[in-house]
Amino acid sequence: MKRTALFSFFVLMLTIILPACREDVFMDWKLKNATWLEAHKSDSGFVTTSSGLMYKVIHQGEQRYPNVNSTVVVTYKGTLVDGSTFDSGTKVGFVLSQTIAGWKEGIPKMQDGGHYIFYIPSQLAYDKISTNADIPPYSTLIFDVTLVKSY
Repeated sequence: MKRTALFSFFVLMLTIILPACREDVFMDWKLKNATWLEAHKSDSGFVTTSSGLMYKVIHQGEQRYPNVNSTVVVTYKGTLVDGSTFDSGTKVGFVLSQTIAGWKEGIPKMQDGGHYIFYIPSQLAYDKISTNADIPPYSTLIFDVTLVKSY
């Protein structure tokens, strides 16, 4: 009986401690990202939405605006605050509703042919759980995006 109780206590402690240790591993990165966002909140030409998404219009584009249910074709480059590129694509098509919250909010502001830069805080991206090995938890994502077309 004592062994079962001791084993149960040990398992309970592991389920509490291990996730906390994982979070501590990324605390410096989380702080670096928060500091970066704070330092860039007044970058020239950027607009900040109520959710925290920051965007700058390089070129507005013409005609239609996509909505969250649109299929979009984009050319993009995604970087982290340390300047490393985690993804890029040329004329990549996808349904906007299947993307991160920052894209669902930002891309509909664009018109076909538009070119924007997005600063997407972690809470609008992958937050503390990243599904991409190249994107650590708590990452602010920086995207340079051209909306080729939407339909």
